[in-house]
Amino acid sequence: MDRHEYQRLQARSFYDNLREGIAPPFFRWQDPDTPLPQIGGEPRGVSGYCFEADNALQLAMAAKAQGFQSPYWLSTEQANAAGGYIRKGEVGTKILKWIRKDGQLSERVPATVFNADQIKGLNLPKQKGLTSEQQATRQAGLDALITPRKKTPTMDQYNARLKEVMAEKFPAQDDVQDNARMVLRRECAVMTGQARLGLPREVEPELAQELKPFIEHRPHPQEVVRALDDAYAALKEVGIEPLVYANVPRKEMAQQPVKPASEPRPKRERTQSKAKEKGREQSNDIPF
Repeated sequence: MDRHEYQRLQARSFYDNLREGIAPPFFRWQDPDTPLPQIGGEPRGVSGYCFEADNALQLAMAAKAQGFQSPYWLSTEQANAAGGYIRKGEVGTKILKWIRKDGQLSERVPATVFNADQIKGLNLPKQKGLTSEQQATRQAGLDALITPRKKTPTMDQYNARLKEVMAEKFPAQDDVQDNARMVLRRECAVMTGQARLGLPREVEPELAQELKPFIEHRPHPQEVVRALDDAYAALKEVGIEPLVYANVPRKEMAQQPVKPASEPRPKRERTQSKAKEKGREQSNDIPF
């Protein structure tokens, strides 16, 4: 499978999810401390950094479809390095990863990862609440939406401002198909922003109707990729950055004590006379 085939299949799955009303833009939650409860939080890698754009969409759809509740995703090699192994019979999920050529990022190719729920033997990070660094990242995003003031804005005010900002970046269009493209960008940006900022999420009743052209006409697969890239770029431009979580620790391999080198055994010398007696004459030492 090459990148183009992968993106075609991903877009088809996304359109099917839209039709069934289970695509990520329809995710909702009330508890700001547990955003994206349907999939255990923003999908993240072994390093603790969150996946973005098309990879985040792919893993969110896979987690929702299979009921995974861990946000961590690892390759087979990463799982093994962390002391784990893939459960028998588990099937991985394809994402795109960058490969290097001549020291430079060259192209994206399909790769397989597994959710931590599919892996045994992992020592996953256990964290309650946000670290000081995560809280600082979140607060910087909130301050980017509404300038700090004496009275802290409410979550409703932050939510309203986030939607307003993204509506300005992706304004409504008269043509229904053009409007659907803007709505997809806006909703992906708003949803991801709400997860990063710890804001509750509600889905507007008209969202399904606005995204209906994606179900009926199924645009080119690249349209989904472009929409996600635009959404994440808008978040970065506003100043809403992803949180960085704890990494999955590598398994420390116990080192075996090194035995001191022993004295080499003295080499037995075979005399010419003894060699002749055995019918072998060794004039040279030849290793076999």
